[in-house]
Amino acid sequence: MTASAIAVARRVVARWEFVLVLLILAAGAWSTTQSRFFLDTENLLDLMKPYVFIGLMALGLTLVVIAGEIDISITSTLAVSAVAFADLWDHGLNIWLSCLLGLVVGVGLGAVNGVLIGLLDLPSLAVTLGTLAAYRGLAFVILGGGGAITGFPSDFTRLGLRDLGSTIVPIGLALFLAATAVFAFVLHGTRFGRYVYAIGSNREAARFSGIPVDRVRITLFAISGLMAAAAGLLYASYFATARADAANVALLDVVAAVVLGGVNIFGGSGTILGVFLAVVLIAVLRNGMGLANISGEVQSIVIGSLLLGAILVGNLLRAARDRHTGRGFLMRIHERRLQRGKHNRPPSTRPGLGIGPTKGAR
Repeated sequence: MTASAIAVARRVVARWEFVLVLLILAAGAWSTTQSRFFLDTENLLDLMKPYVFIGLMALGLTLVVIAGEIDISITSTLAVSAVAFADLWDHGLNIWLSCLLGLVVGVGLGAVNGVLIGLLDLPSLAVTLGTLAAYRGLAFVILGGGGAITGFPSDFTRLGLRDLGSTIVPIGLALFLAATAVFAFVLHGTRFGRYVYAIGSNREAARFSGIPVDRVRITLFAISGLMAAAAGLLYASYFATARADAANVALLDVVAAVVLGGVNIFGGSGTILGVFLAVVLIAVLRNGMGLANISGEVQSIVIGSLLLGAILVGNLLRAARDRHTGRGFLMRIHERRLQRGKHNRPPSTRPGLGIGPTKGAR
């Protein structure tokens, strides 16, 4: 193996995504001990069906967190968008036009968060905590205080239940994979993605460099609302019902997927691939724990522990990197001082070595 190949292998192994792949393999190996059908291709694809809406919300939240913000109202945005879509359809509107308007509702709710945070410069945690409750209440108001809307046409419910064409790939999973590819391109291959990283690293420096910080922040929250609304439509399609309390316990999995995926909770770094792998890891773990008849409460403890562990490991890695960077920075300063001292050293005054004539010279 050449030196360049070894260097590439070391870089791959050092990436957080490689650790996530190992964790997925470990979780899968454990799950196979719970059921011999776990490794069936159809089962591996089907286990992602209930977590597609988790993944869609995680994609939108990833951009927000990389920009140094947080949006904890996404599950309530999902509920409002789902019940608004269902209510419009229930009143006679075309099912696909209702879906489109449901997406518009999600964008609008996200934009409200963005305006409060981007233009009024309010803290995102406080704002989205308030809209988490407000939007959830709005969902109950739309449904008249409770109940659910069911009876959707089969063309709609097949989005969450059926496979894509003659393949064995679920339609919802295909949509999630497509969304992942789009978000990866936007974040890692466009100017807008560079703006997101710059804002998360240093908002004021980004502003002074000419980046439209406020506009980008509003756009990010609107995108988060859009993805929550799309998740709401798939949620309603998969469960064939729209309820005001939809996904009210899903926030843990969404935030865990983002942080476990390697996104810095303080902003400035993170990858879409890492978040995608984290969603897969959570799906495999939940499926395996379900096969082992582990209660939902214990499952939440496991996912919460993973979230805390990811935050702890991330902080330790950043601290180690900062110490290394700081040590290297101080060494460079010391070297520059030594070089400057050599250049500024006064000339020697010993006879025969000075720049002027020596004593006794004519």
